[in-house]
Amino acid sequence: MTYKQGLSQIDKATQKIIEANQLTVDSIMNAFLFTWQWWIALAMMIVPWIVWAIFRDRQNSARLFSVGLLLMVISEIQDTIGVSFGNWVYPVKIIPVATVNFSFRLSVLPVLAMLLLQFKPRFNPYIKAILYGGFGAFVGLPLMTAIDLYKKLDWSLIYSFFILSLTYLVGHWFSRRKSFGEINKNN
Repeated sequence: MTYKQGLSQIDKATQKIIEANQLTVDSIMNAFLFTWQWWIALAMMIVPWIVWAIFRDRQNSARLFSVGLLLMVISEIQDTIGVSFGNWVYPVKIIPVATVNFSFRLSVLPVLAMLLLQFKPRFNPYIKAILYGGFGAFVGLPLMTAIDLYKKLDWSLIYSFFILSLTYLVGHWFSRRKSFGEINKNN
C-alpha cells in the first residue's frame, strides 16, 4: 500500500466512524434518553462527586483530585483501546459519544479510588487495590451488564480486575509524591 492509498483508506475509515457515531446518537436520542437505565447512568455520574465533595479531606483535596484526574485519563485511554478493539461496548450512554462512558470510568471509579486513598491512608495499598479491582470488575461491571450499561464482547472480568488493581496502585504511588508543594515564584 502506498502513502496515498493509506490516506484514502483512512478517509474511508473516518466516514464509517462518522456513520457509526450517527447510529449511536440516533439510538441514544430515540431509544435510551430518559429511560430508567439512562437515569441510573446519570446518577452514577453525579452522585459519586457529591459524595466526594461531602466526605473529602479538605486539606488534601488538590492532591486527591489530581489522583482522580490521573485515573480518569488512564481509564479513558484503556476504555478507548478496549472499545476500539471490540472488547466491550457501552450500549446506553448519557452523552451520545461512541467510546465514552462517563458514569463508571470517569465518576464511580476515580471517586472510589480517592476515598480509598483518603480513608485509612496507612492501610496496606495492595489490599486496597484488590478491593478496588474486585469491586470494579466483579461487582460494578456485572451490575452494569445487568442494566445494559456495559456489555463485554471479547473480554474476561479477570483482566479488568488486574488492570483496575494496577491502576489503583498507580494512583496510590502518585498520591504519595512529595512534589505536591506550593508553587513558589522564587524556586
